[in-house]
Amino acid sequence: MKRGFAFGLLTLALLSCAVLGGCRKQAAQTGSVTPVQGDGKTLRLFIWSEYIDPQVVKNFEKQFGARVITDTYESNESMLAKLAGGGSNYDLAVPSNYAVPGMIRAGLLRKLDKTLLPNLKNMGNLFPRLDYDPGGVYSVPYQFAATGLAYRRDRSTPDPRAWSLIFGPSDTLSFVLLDDPREVIGAALKYLGHSVNTSSVAELRSARDLLRRVVAKRGFRGFDGGPGTRNQLLAGSVDYGQIYVGDLLIATEENPNVQVFLPREGTTISLDTLVVLKSSRNAELAHRFIDYVLQPKVGAAISNFTYYSTPNLAAKPYLSELLKNTPALNPPPKDFQNGKLEFIGELQGNRTRRIYDRIWTELKSR
Repeated sequence: MKRGFAFGLLTLALLSCAVLGGCRKQAAQTGSVTPVQGDGKTLRLFIWSEYIDPQVVKNFEKQFGARVITDTYESNESMLAKLAGGGSNYDLAVPSNYAVPGMIRAGLLRKLDKTLLPNLKNMGNLFPRLDYDPGGVYSVPYQFAATGLAYRRDRSTPDPRAWSLIFGPSDTLSFVLLDDPREVIGAALKYLGHSVNTSSVAELRSARDLLRRVVAKRGFRGFDGGPGTRNQLLAGSVDYGQIYVGDLLIATEENPNVQVFLPREGTTISLDTLVVLKSSRNAELAHRFIDYVLQPKVGAAISNFTYYSTPNLAAKPYLSELLKNTPALNPPPKDFQNGKLEFIGELQGNRTRRIYDRIWTELKSR
């Protein structure tokens, strides 16, 4: 799942492909233009760590008489660097939605053959607009998660259930923010009523000024990743923490006092996708794997393992009771359509990226 990232580094990785031609050059050297055919039985999967149920992989291998070789990464940047540096033996990758446009421009992805994906019908219309890949030509949604505000219900009662608990003037609560620039800046923008992907200098200046005040509060306990925030909440060392909902649910099973909600002003949503690489040697088998994942019970098994939301509407009845009964993991479809839940998108223009970078650098240096 999307974790903290340095979007400046992501830009550099994409520039090395799309502008300098690094990915295309490497692809040509390794046979992605005219892919070398594989044995049809070996699938090389490049995916985030701990992001698929091992039993799902074993069942696929058994059903299709195949072997799945899995390699993992911890950020979109490292994935792109590996692909640009010659990692062209992979068949499938799982990039976050904001990385897909650059991969398309760099010629890294193969158009999907939807005749091999009959289970696409199970996706429904949860995401009516996929701006990063209009029409789903290159990618299929895999897992998604909204970013929420977690709390200890035995320490405080969130009222209102809003970003104002930490972004407002009060300084009576202790809290941590995610170590992720787009999430933190995005939350501030949502609190102010703006898009998380804005390129408006005035709006970004307002978010910067707000965040300067927030990190100067006595209750601010720093930036942390999902696991670190989860552990601080479990230990009772903070009252609130910005967190990916899936990361928090692991703690909820351990201690029911740890809860999470989606702030009423709106929040970010991150989506990971399944893509077939142009360099794939077993592209048909890669399609078979995607279609297998789209089966309702398989999609549910993956979410029951990862604690993240499935975009597969047909999988909903097979989810665990915890996942089915957590409102923050099951936002209403209207919230996707009215912009309350907003995808983190690719920043447009070098100037905009520099502004986001400067805001984050300043916040981290305080």
